[in-house]
Amino acid sequence: MSLQDNYGVFNVDTVLLDSVLNHSPSCIALKDLSGQFIWVNPCFCQVFGLTESKVIGRRASDILSSNIVDELAELDSVVLNQNKSVNKEVELLINGCSRFFVLVKFPWQTSDQQLCGIGCILTEITAQKVLEKSYGLAQKVIDNASEAVVFTDAKGLITDINDAYEKITGYQRSELIGRNPNVLKSGRHDRSFYQDMWIQIKTQGYWSGEVWDRRKSGEIYPKWLMINAMLDEKKSAVGYVGIFSDLSDQKEAEQKLKELSFYDPLTHLPNRVLFKDRLSVGISIAKRDKHQLAVLLIDLDRFKVVNDSLGHNAGDELLELISQRFLTLGRESDTVARLGGDEFAVLLPELNSPEDASVVAQNFIDALLKPFHLQGHNLNISASIGISVFPCDGVDVDGLVKRAELALYKAKEQGRNHYQYFSQELQDAVFDQLEMEDEMQYAILNQQFTLYYQPKISLATNKITGMEALVRWVHPEKGLIPPDKFIPLAEESGLIIPLGEWILQTACRETAEWVKKYDDSLVVAVNLSAKQFKADNLLETIQNTLKLYQLKPKNIELEITESCVMENVEGALQTMKDFRKHQLKLAIDDFGTGYSSLGYLKQFPMNTLKIDRSFVMDLTTDSDDAAIVEIVILLADKLGLDVVAEGVETDAQLNFLREQGCQYVQGYLLSRPLPADEFEQFLKKHL
Repeated sequence: MSLQDNYGVFNVDTVLLDSVLNHSPSCIALKDLSGQFIWVNPCFCQVFGLTESKVIGRRASDILSSNIVDELAELDSVVLNQNKSVNKEVELLINGCSRFFVLVKFPWQTSDQQLCGIGCILTEITAQKVLEKSYGLAQKVIDNASEAVVFTDAKGLITDINDAYEKITGYQRSELIGRNPNVLKSGRHDRSFYQDMWIQIKTQGYWSGEVWDRRKSGEIYPKWLMINAMLDEKKSAVGYVGIFSDLSDQKEAEQKLKELSFYDPLTHLPNRVLFKDRLSVGISIAKRDKHQLAVLLIDLDRFKVVNDSLGHNAGDELLELISQRFLTLGRESDTVARLGGDEFAVLLPELNSPEDASVVAQNFIDALLKPFHLQGHNLNISASIGISVFPCDGVDVDGLVKRAELALYKAKEQGRNHYQYFSQELQDAVFDQLEMEDEMQYAILNQQFTLYYQPKISLATNKITGMEALVRWVHPEKGLIPPDKFIPLAEESGLIIPLGEWILQTACRETAEWVKKYDDSLVVAVNLSAKQFKADNLLETIQNTLKLYQLKPKNIELEITESCVMENVEGALQTMKDFRKHQLKLAIDDFGTGYSSLGYLKQFPMNTLKIDRSFVMDLTTDSDDAAIVEIVILLADKLGLDVVAEGVETDAQLNFLREQGCQYVQGYLLSRPLPADEFEQFLKKHL
């Protein structure tokens, strides 16, 4: 419909006007004073998804959503009351999408200036808004970037820089606008360097590389610079943008890394990398000159006690003092290195005989005899040393180090503060250990382990109140293997985890049967290894096992050693609290043999102290052992704990313990550990 059809009052070329309005990219509409649409152009219909017939003669509220009506009608009162045009930017939700427009409302008048309606023009600016937002975001990125950004014109003169550029160079924006970036030159690069840079920029449009420049303060610094040409549609450069990051911290870190790569940062001794490099060179020289050389691996004995009791700072200080003593030993050609932790190594090149290494090893042991004065304490420290010799023990770096390690382990086994040469017997022992590890893994899978039970007797009633589950290995060829032969290996290899789970399940299964048959108060004690105690899923494993065999928490007591607790006091304390929260009883086994303090003992949420058999054995003949046992029993009584004495073998021991108020006892006097079927018979007789 044309304007002339509705309003013949116009005396302009309405054909031309209709053509312009109908082809306008803006939405145009006319409403009369009642708010009914009189005319709309095609763009209006297209934007709002309407046909002309559905619009003409209707109000906006009849055909448009309320949010659009509110935005479009807001300016109507201003136009009608003030008889003037108004405009604003509006955001309209059309078909679920936000679109932006410039809205113009104007008074529609007749030829005699009488107001007859309102005109509306909506010009979409969504694309411009998106572009503005992108430009704004890009500017924010540039302004807040940690990298310096600089813009230049085609002549290379600076037009703008960001805040990071100011911070890194020390120059203010006002000092650099209109100047060439070469004001930052350090003088480290020659003319050809910059010529090559600009040749690449001109031909390829970009360049990147390391540049040394000068800050305003005069300090020369390294940076990684990237330059890109900004091209117009004709591919001509209209300017350049440079982005760089300050490499000062990185260069400093690289320098420190080089130092750390070869020297220990604490003691400044050569580290493992440098030691192995020197050993490799020493082996080559020894092969050429037909000399011998020796490798000494030194491990400080009980160094962990210093760390745990005095703290890591004290431990570090002690390592520095030990290093200083070690450096006074040996020849100038020898190398003393710190491999890490409390482990040191010594390279002895050009030895006349292997026995010469023992003299040096003893010197290192003797150097530690004098106490170290540290934080008001006199600390006594000792060392164990393993020795391997080229070429009889190995002809390469790894072989010599490995064999020295084996010798070191043997030295520790022999009581520490001792040196040990590698021997074939040591190698054979390692093979035997590996063989036993394989056999143990097979034994776990094929039910070669069994549980024995040692009764726990109440001295008040002389009846069984529980039993300790003790694992035994019934080897098909070697017979019964005692725990002290395989438990340490199980701990070291990690097999203690599956073995420990088997012990827990078997003990709970067999105890559940006895509880149902004989006494629902019966308590089985199950030993937990250090690795088990540290496992994240320990509590879950115990709960699942109890649930599987319908055993109550009151029917199990979990035993851990003092040393197990003291390895990580905070972690152990949390685990013990979790046990207490779930009504699980806890016993400290071998009490008195570890290093726990009474302060820790007060914090530990446990139920039972077990007196180690080493104190019970001689308590009737050794007054010191007797005094220790008395104190432990008294301590347990004051703390409200049960106390169990292990290893009771004589009537005299039993009577002493009864007189001192000990509650429970175990030992061969009462019963040796018994297989499950024999224990059940014993249980029937002594309930």
